[in-house]
Amino acid sequence: MSQVTDVLVSIDTKTIVDRYGRNNSLNNPPLIDFKHIFMIVNQNNVVSGQAGGELDVAATVGDVIRWRETSLSLGFEQTCIFYKFIGNQGNDLISPPSPRQAEVTIPVPNPSNPTQPNKQTVSNYFWSCETLKSGRVTYHFQFMILDRSGNLCGCYQWDPFISIRNS
Repeated sequence: MSQVTDVLVSIDTKTIVDRYGRNNSLNNPPLIDFKHIFMIVNQNNVVSGQAGGELDVAATVGDVIRWRETSLSLGFEQTCIFYKFIGNQGNDLISPPSPRQAEVTIPVPNPSNPTQPNKQTVSNYFWSCETLKSGRVTYHFQFMILDRSGNLCGCYQWDPFISIRNS
């Protein structure tokens, strides 16, 4: 049975900018060390590398994979935004990943009454693709880091994996 696999990507933005500098090249961002990236999926969708930058996601033909990115400060100090997906190997195994935006209502903390959350409508942003054939995909995500004012701090990339099997 097909399923949706959500991949949460948390990025150590401060360390990346400190180590790699303020590279502003959208077309040629440096490849960074994967140890500054933390990717998480449900345990059933892990081939290897849970909570690391070289997560190999397990999927079945017909699944949907959705990626969401965030900084360790969850956008408070710096934020990060994926802007380009590059398939290195196995491009024909997945549909071309693309950014999506959906409006959703979510519960949010209520400081005056913590046991009664408020609700808030927000724009939810993610990248998604469908798995089409079995095999292994190696890819790069290019992303930008911005400060809280929206100023570009740098552009970077790294390369995780997807392993797709028949059901």
